Amino acid sequence: MNRPNIIYIHSHDTGRYVQPYGYQISTPRIQQLAEQGVLFRQAFCAAPTCSPSRAALLTGQSPHNAGMTGLVNRGWGLNDNSQHLLHTLRAAGYLTVLGGLQHVAFDPNSLGFDVNLSPQDTKVENVAPGVVDFLKNAPDQPFFLD
Repeated sequence: MNRPNIIYIHSHDTGRYVQPYGYQISTPRIQQLAEQGVLFRQAFCAAPTCSPSRAALLTGQSPHNAGMTGLVNRGWGLNDNSQHLLHTLRAAGYLTVLGGLQHVAFDPNSLGFDVNLSPQDTKVENVAPGVVDFLKNAPDQPFFLD
């Protein structure tokens, strides 16, 4: 079975206001990803704030079932880190890689990614070089890059 690499990009508080959804905001790289990958047109957000929304998407549970009814930086966290998508993908043979801000656990290492490229300061200019280096030297093993 051919397993595609998965690059999960969760922009912070942008909603659908990006170029692939017909808005006049120039997001050429997101547009390119949409043209070459998968673009969801029938989707919804499980919560209006960052951490609960991410938790729902990455666990398949509603925010309150996942334990994330508030922001992680305000003390909320997943009830069970093993419910995170990365564990399902690892069991399917994927290398799991954290490349930036994850915002579902106070300590990103507690989630259990195989590789953590994320620096302490997760601004794009600090994250991008490590992610680019990983992608240039990506292993033959399929990967999930968060």
